[in-house]
Amino acid sequence: MSEDFNGGINAQPPRTPSPPPSTLLSQPRLYPDTVGTLIEIRAVEGKGLGVFALVDIPPMTVLLCESPLIILQDTGTRIDPLDVSVAALSPVDHASLLSLSHYSRNPNETLARSIVYSNGYSIKDDLATGLFETASRINHSCVPNTSYVWKKSIGRIVFWNRFKLLEGEEVCVDYGHKPTWLKKFYGFDCACGGCTDVGSDTRSSSSGSEDR
Repeated sequence: MSEDFNGGINAQPPRTPSPPPSTLLSQPRLYPDTVGTLIEIRAVEGKGLGVFALVDIPPMTVLLCESPLIILQDTGTRIDPLDVSVAALSPVDHASLLSLSHYSRNPNETLARSIVYSNGYSIKDDLATGLFETASRINHSCVPNTSYVWKKSIGRIVFWNRFKLLEGEEVCVDYGHKPTWLKKFYGFDCACGGCTDVGSDTRSSSSGSEDR
């Protein structure tokens, strides 16, 4: 099948898991920047970059509340909306986009589109794909310690830990695909505890509908 500007069947960004308790998102606009205080981006052997806890974090803590760097959505015109979005980025944001890893499944795919397809999240009732400066660096686990939801009311994606995170523990979400599809869409073989029966990934995962 042909590729469309929403990503279509080729993009396959992660589906949005079930929403958190309403009390967690009562005043999301007031959440401070957590990068550098609760979480940080650092190198991961064999994965490139990832997001890690800087301190012990109790369950149901908002780890990240972030606006998209780019939103990819079909505009109904002949102009590729991604080209327009990339051209509008500031030099700093453009550098952030280019620093994201990517896996190309189509030799005719542009670099920017490969980056969005490899790192984007389904947002806006799964009608668009959002690329994020920090969230797009969160790696996959089949038994994740973190969930997320797109908050339509504030135009941000919100992540919270489902279990206590220990200092130095990697923040992981479920990309929503079986291991064979992870290889096809993202180009990696999953080596999480759920797939290898080793490590600390022993807690069950869940998925559901988008919070509106």
